Amino acid sequence: MLPPIMNATDRTLMLLPYEQWISIRAAARRAKIDKATAISVVRAGRRRGVLCTRGKGAAQQVMRIYPGPRRQSRRSTGPQK
Repeated sequence: MLPPIMNATDRTLMLLPYEQWISIRAAARRAKIDKATAISVVRAGRRRGVLCTRGKGAAQQVMRIYPGPRRQSRRSTGPQK
């Protein structure tokens, strides 16, 4: 069986340390991306259940809480009843 294909967001999320709090700035440096992109990746990671955050603003920290890439179930794009 072939491994699942990871997109750029998944790869970036997997660069973050598992079960260790780090700042958004440190996460951006670790993933070699700018802070605005890091914030976007963190938002996606939270929606997928891979990351959790604490704090606000410049003091915000992030922790990866799931060991691998994870996607939420896709909803049907058809009309809802």
